[in-house]
Amino acid sequence: MTLLRDFSQPALGPLPGWTAAPMAISANRSQLIWSPVLGWALLSSCLVSGVQAQEETTTPGLQTLEQEGPGEVLDVLSQPTLDAVGGGGGGGGRGELGMAMGSFTLFPSLEVVGGYDSNVFATSAPTTGSMFTVVKPQVELRSEWLNHSLRVLASGGFGFYVSAPTQNFQNYSLVADGRFEIRDDFYIAGKIGVVRATEALGTPDVSFAQAPTVVDSVPVEFSLYQKFNRFFYQLTGSATRYWYYDYSTITATGLPGVSRDRTDYAETIRLGYEIYDGTSVFIAPGLQQSVYQQQINVAGQQRDSQGWIFPVGVTTRLGPKSQLEGFIGYQTQTYLADGTQTGAFTFGLSGSWNGYEPLTLRPSFLRGINQSALVNYQNYISTTLGVDFTYDVHGPWQAVGGTSLNSADYTPATGVPNVAPRTDYFFKGSIGIMYSLRPQVQIGPLYEYMQGWSTDVTAGGPAYSRNLFSIRLIARR
Repeated sequence: MTLLRDFSQPALGPLPGWTAAPMAISANRSQLIWSPVLGWALLSSCLVSGVQAQEETTTPGLQTLEQEGPGEVLDVLSQPTLDAVGGGGGGGGRGELGMAMGSFTLFPSLEVVGGYDSNVFATSAPTTGSMFTVVKPQVELRSEWLNHSLRVLASGGFGFYVSAPTQNFQNYSLVADGRFEIRDDFYIAGKIGVVRATEALGTPDVSFAQAPTVVDSVPVEFSLYQKFNRFFYQLTGSATRYWYYDYSTITATGLPGVSRDRTDYAETIRLGYEIYDGTSVFIAPGLQQSVYQQQINVAGQQRDSQGWIFPVGVTTRLGPKSQLEGFIGYQTQTYLADGTQTGAFTFGLSGSWNGYEPLTLRPSFLRGINQSALVNYQNYISTTLGVDFTYDVHGPWQAVGGTSLNSADYTPATGVPNVAPRTDYFFKGSIGIMYSLRPQVQIGPLYEYMQGWSTDVTAGGPAYSRNLFSIRLIARR
């Protein structure tokens, strides 16, 4: 199922499981912390389609808190919790942004987006257009200790539609992560959070409903990291509990919330070797289990499953502002009720490239197996190919943009007659410009085009196009 749209998600630091928006556009990249933990949430904050999607992933150890737009990028590659925060602790030190509070630094921010969405419900004709406003407050508290680390981030996302009030949303998140250092190269890390988000119409695996489904989740993760000379390992265990709340009638093709409540568990081990400073190779095998609260759902199906993934990857730092991580591997998902299995070759590429100083590119490629929220399909293989950019034009002017293509290949559910495989496609393209009134304040217009189509529209596949025009105001302290 594709989950959850939320303008409110924060930017923590690189954590073990992260998503990357297929077309994240960052107008304020240079003063935000890149965050694989919640899916490039602020880096893609310029996407203003009223709701953001978070994928339900079955990739081991890669529980996702939030994702922008169709598709997802789940990273088995990312470094241990808070590993990028800095040398033994809070690391980065106080810069131009942030308010000193003893041994902590507080980073408040506020983003306001106003604009027009030509197709709020992401449907074919007739369409409904609406003016909208999105308000996103955020507060991050980060430690500045020499040893150990602690970070707490609270954020909200509140959306209002003039002509489509059923699409209004109120989302929030409260996430804490930290690291306890036994030695410089040996530490325990963990995170815990509470997240509320709203499903995005016009994204993979979402059945049309007049009022979107709301999802609460509680992710918990612990890991142990140790390095011996150039060898390193990381053991990670995680669990995420999901609750779904339907606020209108779901179509016959979709499962109601009560049949989707579940807990995902994952166990991974990452073994790697640092070839030379800044470049490492690794393998990251893992197991996962999905346990549904409703043993037999309303369609008479038992969807508990287990699976494994085996990726091989490399991480390389190309410069002070350029770092890429990529992997290839194989993933399976087996359903316990009848033993049916779905397998897929997987891959991923993420990070940031700044080889030409004014230009920053961020690729977001991913292929993986996801749980499905549809009655007729037990899962789907999601493939996302995307890239976004920021370009410093001149002085306070900065161009932003991106593009992505996401496909969802559905696997028919066992025992459902006359159901053929189906593939849905979702395209996005954006372009905008931001002007810095001062280093802490930016404003600018953004245009975004979205389109969805399917090999089987009669089975509920998407068939829509969508234009969004907006103005963004971002203030940070």
